[in-house]
Amino acid sequence: MKMKKLTTFALAVALAIGTFGFSVPAKAADNSTDYTITIPATLTVAQSGWNATDGITAKVKSGDIFDSSKKLTVTAASTNNWALKSGDNSVGYNLATTTGTYSSSATPASWEFSAADLNADGGKINPMGIIVEDYSSKPAGTYQDTVTFTAKVEDAVKVETLLTTITATGKTTYSQSKEGVVTVTLANIQYYDNEYGWVWNGTITVEPVEGYTITKCRFIQNSKTPLDDDLAPFSIVINNDSFNRCSVTTSAGQKGSSDMDGVTSIEVYGYEN
Repeated sequence: MKMKKLTTFALAVALAIGTFGFSVPAKAADNSTDYTITIPATLTVAQSGWNATDGITAKVKSGDIFDSSKKLTVTAASTNNWALKSGDNSVGYNLATTTGTYSSSATPASWEFSAADLNADGGKINPMGIIVEDYSSKPAGTYQDTVTFTAKVEDAVKVETLLTTITATGKTTYSQSKEGVVTVTLANIQYYDNEYGWVWNGTITVEPVEGYTITKCRFIQNSKTPLDDDLAPFSIVINNDSFNRCSVTTSAGQKGSSDMDGVTSIEVYGYEN
């Protein structure tokens, strides 16, 4: 006689802001507006594949108006790295907004609510569920995970600002006005001069670290006309021809002025995600 296998899943939910129950009251920007986020407290998996919830709801308190220049974003993190676990056994799942096929490399869902969403009568419900991998070969047990949701009020339109200024200090060295924003790669820079900066053949590439977006890099050589690169990858090539003449060209093909023959500093513009 074969024993019927029974596997039970439970998805516990924690919320990362304030002290919450099922519905979460919180403050918007500058404590000016109350809003409530409603997230299912638990999710019991009925089957492999798509398992829907009642969704995630966000709304403002009656009589309040959410700032039209702001938006509310909700992200999620998993204690078990997006796996339901029972002892040493685990079943992978994806946090998602629509049905699909389970993938171990899927990006967890996130949600965005505009001011119009929050200010609407009853707020807005965005879909949420999980896609569970096939667990037919797993032993019976109670498989669990805890997901922490984080809500954040952000500018609805990202505003470009000066993120950091990179200053050449040597052939392979530089300083930054703000650390932890970008990485800088100096490839084959053959010469550095205290007055003229990085000169002669080489490539300089600037990339954002996670959490930042670059919109423009301004390559500068002292008071000479700077060169802007507004297309990724953000890099510049310094060439030295047989007549010892230098020129600079960005990865987008933009060329520097005739008198710019090196780079002393780089202004990096963009925004924090």
